[in-house]
Amino acid sequence: MSFPNKVDDTEIFDLFGPRIQFLTPLSDSDGDYCLIRGTLPAGAVVPLHSHTERETFHVLEGEIEGYLEDHWTTLNVGEVFDVPGGLKHGWRNPSRASALVLIVVPMRLGRFLREIGRPLATVEPGPPMPGDLQRFVELAHVYGYWLGSAADNAAAGLPSG
Repeated sequence: MSFPNKVDDTEIFDLFGPRIQFLTPLSDSDGDYCLIRGTLPAGAVVPLHSHTERETFHVLEGEIEGYLEDHWTTLNVGEVFDVPGGLKHGWRNPSRASALVLIVVPMRLGRFLREIGRPLATVEPGPPMPGDLQRFVELAHVYGYWLGSAADNAAAGLPSG
């Protein structure tokens, strides 16, 4: 798969609630890093998952909660949440306002996010279609990523389904 050298800074991708916008172009080099602007709407949840790649989040606006391994941390503007590769983590925005984060990930994870992302302009209102969720699960498996079960998410205080 080939990736463009230029960033289309107007294209926003939906990740089943949270939204991302690539600030740097994607490349085929796993040694490169990707910079992403992420928006977590009020009430948004990112279920438990893990991947070998490290992720770093910097809160630009709002407040979010990050789950790492076994506990929640509240993150406010200016705070950084660094997730080493291989650790179980998740996100939630329990507030009434959207939160904006700057995300730094290795290129491999950036490519995964682009593959599962749906151009916002094409997303129908309402919950994701079963085919979209099936594709997400299949791609996570191809990449070797772990997805928490309903029981894992419920144990962490996240909606289980």
